[in-house]
Amino acid sequence: MNTSTKLFGTAGIRGLLGKKVTADLIIKLSQAVVKMFPDEGIIVGHDARTSSESLAQYALATISINGAQVYDVGLCTFPVMAYMSQKLEHKIGIYITASHNPPEYNGVKLLFTGREFTEKEQEKLEQEIVLFDKIFHSNWDTIKNQRKIIDANNQYFNAIVQKINFKADNRTLIVDCANGPMSLLSPRIFSTLGFNVITLNSNIDGCFPGRLAEPSEENLSVLINLCKEKGAIGIAHDGDGDRVSFIDEQGNFVELSRINALLAQLSLTTNKSGIVVLSIDSSTCIDNSLDSSSVKVIRAPLGDLHTKSLELINNEERVIFAAEPWKPIFPLDWGLWIDGLFGAVVILKELVEKNCSLYTRIKSIPSFFSERRSYLVSEENANLIFNSLKNHLTTICAPYKKNVLDFDGLRFDFEDGTWILIRKSGTEPKIRIYFEAPTKEQFEWISSIVEKLEKLIK
Repeated sequence: MNTSTKLFGTAGIRGLLGKKVTADLIIKLSQAVVKMFPDEGIIVGHDARTSSESLAQYALATISINGAQVYDVGLCTFPVMAYMSQKLEHKIGIYITASHNPPEYNGVKLLFTGREFTEKEQEKLEQEIVLFDKIFHSNWDTIKNQRKIIDANNQYFNAIVQKINFKADNRTLIVDCANGPMSLLSPRIFSTLGFNVITLNSNIDGCFPGRLAEPSEENLSVLINLCKEKGAIGIAHDGDGDRVSFIDEQGNFVELSRINALLAQLSLTTNKSGIVVLSIDSSTCIDNSLDSSSVKVIRAPLGDLHTKSLELINNEERVIFAAEPWKPIFPLDWGLWIDGLFGAVVILKELVEKNCSLYTRIKSIPSFFSERRSYLVSEENANLIFNSLKNHLTTICAPYKKNVLDFDGLRFDFEDGTWILIRKSGTEPKIRIYFEAPTKEQFEWISSIVEKLEKLIK
């Protein structure tokens, strides 16, 4: 393995199966985890991708032959794995998934006591991985039997229903499970709470025949049309169940930051005051939706919400909510992991208790004009292109800027709430440009800047 290659991106390790993500990598990673946590139990789970179960079996066998206690959770969602890693008997989690990426990708997310590994923990693990050039074997009399956890979904199900206890009004939900492990969980929870549930893409299939695994507006045309036809709320999951998207009763895709703004408001209502941690690509509509006298908003790199939140919590700060687009965290109310299903239940409870539609409730959240573009580039040219973009963006925006964030890309914020961000993807060979403005006029202006930048991407 090339020691100069960084394995971890913004959300664990991810790449094409057989190239970056291989059985050899899983073996070395599993041995490194045992070396870092020799006395801890380790759980292993996987999503529904065609390669995930096999890669999980490599992890299980490696951990076992290295003499550690390993527990097989099997097919499950990421939130279930995170919830289970809080248990004293198995604090460490290895979850095989490529989340929302296409089916030819796979990867790994690492968990420790209900949260993803911090950047320092990832760096230490990478240092350990490159040291291994063979499979280690414990003495025959120290190898422990693998154990199966057959009720992980039930444990999570019982916990979430008990935590958010309300009786729904039999309104219709259309739930798109993305042919992933949410098929085993999400429709059951919503039905138990008292909704009339219609499912879409709820047959588990690692090829994602229904739609691509990312719950973006362009991938949800069938769900959008059904919601409009039936006047129903739509809920869409991704490949491993941490993300969530909403469609309102009129068939409108609800912009991701408006969902996070609503969740932040509800967290503030419950907890009265505290800190909200947002990713660098999050909309200023969230800031504008919160009472600035009660909450402080801090931005962090993509994929670093848990690290930043943990840092603040360890300093005895009250982190009441954290989020990236699609991906909410509820540190005080639920746990320090991304959980789109919990977020969906929180919003649905609000709608039932206020006896209102999603369309009506979301009207109170500011609506900005926004766009998120991505450009596939060659890996060898990515840095060169990105640096060129940064230089040009700095030159263009310098006279107008209010604030600059130069971590995890480059973001310029302007006085009226308009902003633009350029960054390299941490999971794919792509350059991303995100931009937003409160008015159509300002959006056209920022779009003209993006058009100039696009000419530099080849």
